[in-house]
Amino acid sequence: MGLTAKRVRDAKPSGKTRIEWDDDVKGLGLRITPGGAKAFVFNYRMDNVSRRMTLGRTSELSLADARSRAMAAKQAVRVGQDPLEMLRIRKSLPTVSEALDRFQSDYMVKRAALGRLSDKTSREYNRQIERNLRPALGRKRVQEVTQKDVERMLAPLAPIIANRVLALASKFFRCCEDWELRPQNSNPARGIEKAVEEPRDRTLSADELGALGRALSELDENEAAILAIRLAALTGLRIGEVRSMRWEDINLQSGQVVLPKTKTGRRVHTLPAAAVNLLADTKQLSAWVIPGRDIDKPLDLRWIRRVFERTCRAAGIEGARLHDLRRTVMTQAASMGVGAHLLRDMLGHKTTAMADRYIRNAGQPLTELRERVGAGMAAILSNGELQTNGGDSQHDISKERRRSVGRTTKSRGAGIPNRSKD
Repeated sequence: MGLTAKRVRDAKPSGKTRIEWDDDVKGLGLRITPGGAKAFVFNYRMDNVSRRMTLGRTSELSLADARSRAMAAKQAVRVGQDPLEMLRIRKSLPTVSEALDRFQSDYMVKRAALGRLSDKTSREYNRQIERNLRPALGRKRVQEVTQKDVERMLAPLAPIIANRVLALASKFFRCCEDWELRPQNSNPARGIEKAVEEPRDRTLSADELGALGRALSELDENEAAILAIRLAALTGLRIGEVRSMRWEDINLQSGQVVLPKTKTGRRVHTLPAAAVNLLADTKQLSAWVIPGRDIDKPLDLRWIRRVFERTCRAAGIEGARLHDLRRTVMTQAASMGVGAHLLRDMLGHKTTAMADRYIRNAGQPLTELRERVGAGMAAILSNGELQTNGGDSQHDISKERRRSVGRTTKSRGAGIPNRSKD
């Protein structure tokens, strides 16, 4: 009689270990020890030697799954592969957690030594590894991770975080391929579509900026943090760039600051006169322009954020973040008619993609342009004439078309062949 789910469940121990065999899959059996431990086993012959492998405990493996594993093992034997040797090799492969340790101690350290990985990015990688990759995938063997495993890890995350974790996972599995822990071109993060991120376009109005300035003057807060906020508002620099400024990199006479490490590498930034005057009035208490409690280090970013939040509350400003100061400066520059390439250089970006976004959100000038175009289109719809600036007749499209047709006719009469008759 073959094995059934009821027979597996009701099997009782005896005085010695015994095996009850299955009639449906030859070689599959249920092993029961005197202590009552039950497990599925599979017997096979390799090179005329009888071998036995344990498939799994009955508490962890159903009879159907046991039969499926036994069938897979039988197929391996038919093609000359030893299931026990394959299992040994599989168990010798590293887990994702072990490979992540190598990623942190090898890949990240080497990239940092080459100047290709900033301290901030390194901290972010470590945070994502410990919060997301290791808990979700750590126990799996590197070769066994599938695209569905990665998708399940990303499912509960917010869009921005999910995209960052996806990028890190893709980088990690590319390293695993380089280390020959996975076959080439088997990256399970490849092909997963990124989550849609809602772009943040919050800027501060003139009234909000005025209220922020008054609050910064009136509040009794950390002076270094207040200086950082003012410099960010005046220059449009990222708060991390402001925080990492050193006095030795600033030339007050030329109004320039050298930023050794930015997203696009070393950059020389010209400071506006207001920022130069602010720096000239600042006491140099440390090598850092924005010194922390430990004068050998810059002020912690969390302190600057806290001061900014308290200042916004005092000024009655809601929903603002530190980076919105940079966005406000760039939007103001775009509204002054600054071109995309010049704005790109002001932003410190490699491409004009972000500059184009600021130009599209330029505010009042763009609104005025849309109003003029809309008024002109309304005039065409009403009387067939395009009027701008109070109805200037020089912009009459229909008249211009008639003049163009007349010029074309005269040209043809002067010896230019009529191609339509050829």
